[in-house]
Amino acid sequence: MSISFRSTRLTGGVDVLLVVGAIQIGMSNIAKIARQLKLPDEKLLGDWIVCLPGFTLDKYRQLQRSQLSILSMNCFGGLISHTLGLPFRSPTVNMFFRENEFLRFLHAPRVYLEEMPIFKEFAWERNLKRDYPVVILGNIDVHFNHYTDFDEAVKIWNRRKARINWYNLFVTMYTDSEEILRKFDTLPFGKKVCFVPFKSDLDSAWYINPEIDKDATTIGSHVNRFASGVIFYYDVFDMLLYGKKTPLIEM
Repeated sequence: MSISFRSTRLTGGVDVLLVVGAIQIGMSNIAKIARQLKLPDEKLLGDWIVCLPGFTLDKYRQLQRSQLSILSMNCFGGLISHTLGLPFRSPTVNMFFRENEFLRFLHAPRVYLEEMPIFKEFAWERNLKRDYPVVILGNIDVHFNHYTDFDEAVKIWNRRKARINWYNLFVTMYTDSEEILRKFDTLPFGKKVCFVPFKSDLDSAWYINPEIDKDATTIGSHVNRFASGVIFYYDVFDMLLYGKKTPLIEM
């Protein structure tokens, strides 16, 4: 598919270039051509993004400029970054931790990210129907379930960890355990979200009613479908920018 730009220069320059069919073309391909034309990445706006609940151009620009890094227990960070057209500024993409090991990681993320990844074993990915490498990081296991090669997984992990913006972190996980939720709630992060299938008074507890989406069978699948833009339980802009809980549907 060929790509071309036609633009009419307005007074004061181009504020935003709305890209129609951006998902099919690929924003990375569009961004390459835009850079050749000296058009900053933040001027590009995929057409699907303006349809997201809660979208305003001011909020989206603020989110782009914030250089947010997402530390997530599973693929949530990668999925929601893709949904919002944001770059990956974290190594916790296309992989997962077990609950208690993720909590351990969050108690000292800088320390764990300095650890040398060591191959442990291959495990079976039942959805993708293939083996994937499990890596030891200090005293925790990291499951690179979207990779088949240990060296490739570590190479990408190391590249992405160098992009972390420690001054703007969003930390998230999910659980159906009240004990895990209480432990997560004590962590010293300004923006932290734990999705749970039960109601709680804890600030970090974000309730998802399991009865709403019948196509999701676990709290993890509810969370991934939210991150993928299938069903929006909360305003993602308020959530990532401010850690603010703005429900979009009654739960």
